[in-house]
Amino acid sequence: MTFTWPTMLAGLAAVPLIILGLIVAGRRQRAARARFADSHLYPLVAGPPDARQRVPLALYLIGLTALLLAGARPVAAIPLPVNRATLILAIDTSQSMMGEDVPPNRLAAAKAAATMLLRHVPASVAVGLVSFSDTGTIVVDPTTDRRRVLGAMEGLRPQQSTAIGSGVLEGLQALPGRREVLGERLARLRAQSDPFASPFGPPTIPPAPGQKPLTADDLAPGAIVLFSDGIENTGADSRQAAQLAVEGRVRVHTVAVGRDGGSVMPFAGGMVLVPFDPSGLQLLAQQTGGQHLRALDEATARRIGHELGRAIGWERRRTELAALFAAGGGVLIAAGALASLAWFGRVP
Repeated sequence: MTFTWPTMLAGLAAVPLIILGLIVAGRRQRAARARFADSHLYPLVAGPPDARQRVPLALYLIGLTALLLAGARPVAAIPLPVNRATLILAIDTSQSMMGEDVPPNRLAAAKAAATMLLRHVPASVAVGLVSFSDTGTIVVDPTTDRRRVLGAMEGLRPQQSTAIGSGVLEGLQALPGRREVLGERLARLRAQSDPFASPFGPPTIPPAPGQKPLTADDLAPGAIVLFSDGIENTGADSRQAAQLAVEGRVRVHTVAVGRDGGSVMPFAGGMVLVPFDPSGLQLLAQQTGGQHLRALDEATARRIGHELGRAIGWERRRTELAALFAAGGGVLIAAGALASLAWFGRVP
């Protein structure tokens, strides 16, 4: 325990001085009574000793000590309940997401659905943002700053191909602990889908001496909600990405954005048919234990948010305890006053 204002601890010297003063006063009081009473009659004058007399005094002194400690503003690392869950929003930014079968277009509909989901996710849950087109990209690392996520999401623009598997891999890369647990397999699969990625991935921090390596059982809950029209034509194999997600204890919920029959849209001076095929998304969700949705409604968004909100763990955080000490001191002094009033009919 440390103190923000350690100079206030000098006030604790008053406590032993008060005790010493009470001892001296008690001796003088007994001496004075002895002078005015016969030695045989003194016990009748002084009355039998009552151990209860010391209880209010002890409560007063302990309460005073607590108040003096509160004035020094103590700080300690105490275990506090925290939400350890993390959610990754993975949004398809391929050219086909400009199809207008879902007005105004698929990409705008995906952003709107992701925004609605954020409204139902508890504020304590960290949320990250991944986009995927030719490759997957971590746009925003997991954070509780919702405005940052929403601002980055608004800036997403359509690109070219669709790499659903790469989007899942980048989601795993962003989720806490998955890079350490999945190790080389995650790094190499990412490198296969992105020629500019290192085959070994970013360096990992080795465990401290005597600390056991991180395992899948140690991982905090994590989930990926992936929005796409389902037309995968490049990047990592989504089946292999799904297998890594299972090993990393990550459920991938998929939201299909589009309508049966697809959409016709202008491209390169002509009109092209943009198909819609959610079958791959359905398989991805089944493999990872997630849900496949043809549309994300309020009830489903609320259910996903509720699941993430239950992932409570304990974490030691430095916290100021001044209010706790002050409240405890006040309660002890009040208890001493009530005890004195009940037993002796007075409050010193």
